[in-house]
Amino acid sequence: MKEITRIRRMVASMANRLRNMGLTLSAAFKKAWELVKGHTVETKVAGVTKGNRQKALHRIATKYSPDDVAVKLVRDRANLYDCNAVRVDISVKGSEAYTMGFIPRNLAYVISTLIDRGIELTAAFKEVRGRYANYMNYGAVIVLKLA
Repeated sequence: MKEITRIRRMVASMANRLRNMGLTLSAAFKKAWELVKGHTVETKVAGVTKGNRQKALHRIATKYSPDDVAVKLVRDRANLYDCNAVRVDISVKGSEAYTMGFIPRNLAYVISTLIDRGIELTAAFKEVRGRYANYMNYGAVIVLKLA
């Protein structure tokens, strides 16, 4: 009985955050239940054009498969620009973790609450997108799921 109460609280807190972002209450609850029921949320990583991140994405796209890439989500409370920031660290084949970017602000608003409450999320690297022409940048896509 305690488990269902915990799940309902988690859904309600996610739905309230989504409601504050502008969704209707029914749409917010549908999206929150979708995440809780085990469906995945696919999102781009924000901030991949900063520093040497484009070179790292090029190396990942050309030399490694998505299965070789491990993703870790880290709550970044010290971020000056977003108090709900969630950092995306990527490591290839067990190497040292590299900060690839951040979860987009509107999704981080919900995800940060889950991380703060001790609810574990699993993140998996899906693909590197973009660079269809020389003047375009790469982008990284990850998949989030409740553990």
